[in-house]
Amino acid sequence: MRWRGFLLLPLLCVACTDQQPVAPIEDGPAFNWMNNPDNGNLNIYRDAFHWRVCWTDPTNGLRVCHTTVPYAPDPQTTCDIQGEGDPVPYQDAGFAVSDFLHAISHGETWVVVRDMTTPGNCFGAALVAEGWGTFHYNDNDAFGTTDPNVNTWIFKGQGTLEATDGSGVHYNGVRHMQFGPNIEFRVLKSKVNLR
Repeated sequence: MRWRGFLLLPLLCVACTDQQPVAPIEDGPAFNWMNNPDNGNLNIYRDAFHWRVCWTDPTNGLRVCHTTVPYAPDPQTTCDIQGEGDPVPYQDAGFAVSDFLHAISHGETWVVVRDMTTPGNCFGAALVAEGWGTFHYNDNDAFGTTDPNVNTWIFKGQGTLEATDGSGVHYNGVRHMQFGPNIEFRVLKSKVNLR
């Protein structure tokens, strides 16, 4: 398969250099742009933030939430993260005081999938599956106002979760939104898949 070659390329690049890799930050997330020095580039900003992002698939009624912190106003012991998780690494690249800022966030979150068409004790709906998974956020322009730029941002997630019957189910989902100077806000895709 072609993708195996892509996996070898970074390993070959590391093996061919005499520079030591930067040590990870102790007690921090494993995937963290803060570990990648930017050589004083003021157009790159790195940090890590907590997330709670949810979306619903209108075709099947499944709603997914990716979160790193418990929902404070109404604690859920049946279907929510029970303690604070690691923040998700985040990077902005671009001209923060000008006209564009490209944002990327990627890391682990607690994932909850519930069925909005069936009543239950998971925020009023039936719990379907939960567990740890990966989360990815990408925004081509965090300002989203520069003509003729069309701002588009995407949330993606995946993971192997535990269903209510104890079996493992694979989850993947995506929420893609867009707006711009001549475009009203619109949702291009909102999917939650389990198999």
